[in-house]
Amino acid sequence: MDLPPSSEIDTKEDLLQKGVNELNANELNYAINTFKIMLNEDPDNLKALFLLGNARLKNNQPEKALKCFYKALKLDKEHPELLLYSGIAYKDLHDNVRAKECFERVIELEPDNTNAYVQLGLVYSEAGQHDKAIDYFLIANKINPKEASILVNLGNASDKKGDDLKALEYYKSAIELNPSDYSSWYLMGMVYMEIDDLEQAKFCYENAIAIKKEYYPLYLNMGILYFKENLLDKAEEKFLHVISINENCAEAYYYLGRIAVFHEFYEKSIEFFQKAIIINSLDEESYLCMAKSFIKICKNEVAIEILHRAFKLNDMNYDVTYNLAFAFMLQADYKKAIKYFDIAIKQKPDSRNVYYYKAISLMRIDKNRKALRYLDLILNLNPEVHFALYQKGIIYLNKKERKKAKIILLKARELGNTEAEEALSML
Repeated sequence: MDLPPSSEIDTKEDLLQKGVNELNANELNYAINTFKIMLNEDPDNLKALFLLGNARLKNNQPEKALKCFYKALKLDKEHPELLLYSGIAYKDLHDNVRAKECFERVIELEPDNTNAYVQLGLVYSEAGQHDKAIDYFLIANKINPKEASILVNLGNASDKKGDDLKALEYYKSAIELNPSDYSSWYLMGMVYMEIDDLEQAKFCYENAIAIKKEYYPLYLNMGILYFKENLLDKAEEKFLHVISINENCAEAYYYLGRIAVFHEFYEKSIEFFQKAIIINSLDEESYLCMAKSFIKICKNEVAIEILHRAFKLNDMNYDVTYNLAFAFMLQADYKKAIKYFDIAIKQKPDSRNVYYYKAISLMRIDKNRKALRYLDLILNLNPEVHFALYQKGIIYLNKKERKKAKIILLKARELGNTEAEEALSML
């Protein structure tokens, strides 16, 4: 990336233009070197300091950018553009107090500076103060009603606030001003997905894809739409295309794993879930789904190990806790199963599955009285749950209380329990 000697550049203006061209072409390292050469010859060159800061900012170096803007502001402390970009650098560093001070000062100097209002809106939006964000975006929109990106910001803030209809209205207005902006179509599609209008979402994504073919989140969301509609072949095609563009998309691997589970290709599903976890080690849903696949192929010890990892990530996830307990039960480790069923009951007190399998685990360690209590909890919720009646009948049969056992087992058989017939034949 070596630059030609500065002697080959005729004038400071030529060097400046060269740096600007490199900055506009996103050749950031070249631009940074060019502006450094200018500053070596003229350390107080305001334009070079500003542009070097701008290049640093675009190059994800907000701290270095701030140093440039700080030096430039010493030369002109009331320069609105320097203050604006200083605020953006502070915002990138999550120093919202200083960022707001910069943007507010810009507005004092230039009351019609649209960018300052937009940046203030973004600060408040990121802080979750969506009403305040919308107020600033609306001021910006009033100053510049023909700027589609402001309407996109209004749509985004409205969506985060939970006002789906308003969000759609703003995105549609943005598209009217700039139909070739893929982001408006994409964001509008996401709102339609949230409200389960899948056809409209699909229409939006198709329009966005026509504009920006290699933007992988579009194909990802299309895949999710097809997955929701149970069009699994089409969904799989989209997720594979996502991976061809971005092989580090954990969500695409997760859904490919889910599709493999549907087809009962459990070993293949495990491969996909493993890839998702390698990319995102905090993806508890992939851990959960992978563990379920291991249970399906009777590798319960491995499932338990994986579920423990998921439990450490989120010990409030009912599905993780329940499946961990279930895996221990399949391994005949009933005491540990009961321990995790108890946690699951606290997480979801009205789940009859937890009551049932806890009762089974208690029966396996001859704690039939406690098991009856949990079977009765199920039957209090619904007296016609035949599998709970069957187990209750078995307990009374084992206790030699044949009369009670017969009444309960007859009712279980009447409700469709096929195992009750065999138990009745023992009476």
